[in-house]
Amino acid sequence: MAPLTRDVLIKTIVAAEVTSTDGNNYIQNLKNAYHFWEHESSDSLCKKYNSIRQTNLTLEMLEP
Repeated sequence: MAPLTRDVLIKTIVAAEVTSTDGNNYIQNLKNAYHFWEHESSDSLCKKYNSIRQTNLTLEMLEP
């Protein structure tokens, strides 16, 4: 498994959000989701990732 970094969390969250849309405006939805999540705090990313993957990831587990 790849080390968990902010980038991995962002990509996982964005992928989950974009796959749950109806497909209209896919590129724009992808850009919007990526832009939103790349500016969120690491704590918010961990919480969202945990809700998607049903894990218990903490900030201390993230690689720099």
